[in-house]
Amino acid sequence: MRIDKAHSNGSDGAKRARGHVHEHVLHYMRRGLMIGAFVPGQVMSLRKLAAGLGTSPMPVREVLSRLVAASALEETAGGSVRVPKLRPEKLSDLFAVREMIEGTAAESAAKKAGPGLLAELNGINEQLLTAIEKRDILNCLSFNQKFHFTLYEASGSEVLMPLIESLWLQFGPTMYMSLLIPSMPWNASDHKDILSALKDGHAAAVKKGIVHDIRTTGKALLSVAGPDGVDLPFARGPELQFDY
Repeated sequence: MRIDKAHSNGSDGAKRARGHVHEHVLHYMRRGLMIGAFVPGQVMSLRKLAAGLGTSPMPVREVLSRLVAASALEETAGGSVRVPKLRPEKLSDLFAVREMIEGTAAESAAKKAGPGLLAELNGINEQLLTAIEKRDILNCLSFNQKFHFTLYEASGSEVLMPLIESLWLQFGPTMYMSLLIPSMPWNASDHKDILSALKDGHAAAVKKGIVHDIRTTGKALLSVAGPDGVDLPFARGPELQFDY
């Protein structure tokens, strides 16, 4: 995926072009972090990112600085930027907050849901199940995130969604790791329960399913976390291969 640079003879056009590139880079990096395409401890290479996105290093550097400010990335003592390794205490805290915030969003969405939402979520979950069967890691991560966000966005809350996005930016990179934990096979069983509850109009059961999904994943990640965080040395993120 390459970002086409806009051409303009005026300074306003040049500013719009720079803004366009910056927003595309930011959107790409945010999505990569939220779905787990970048993994804990992974160092962000300016040159590799810029080459993969078809842009200069400058907008990539600006985006990385913005993500460091948002606690989605961290700067090392040597000046490089990497994905943080979440210590068990912070990982536990993030997942506890997820249960509250995402549970609320799911329950609110269920109370407002129409047949269109159920059909859309069923379609996404079928794609997720296909990816799980094929062991297609990128699509497992992508469709899982899409399922959750499609549900939460149906809440219509302008307050909850930015909070949820902030949480996913911070814990998202650990999701790649969760696919590699033998004690926690991915089977989307909680999604099936959520869909069933949504079909029956049981908002509280939808919330319960989301909370159980989050809690199960959190416990699995904490079971393999060392004092410095979740670290599976053989894991490698699928760099610059996902669509956004």
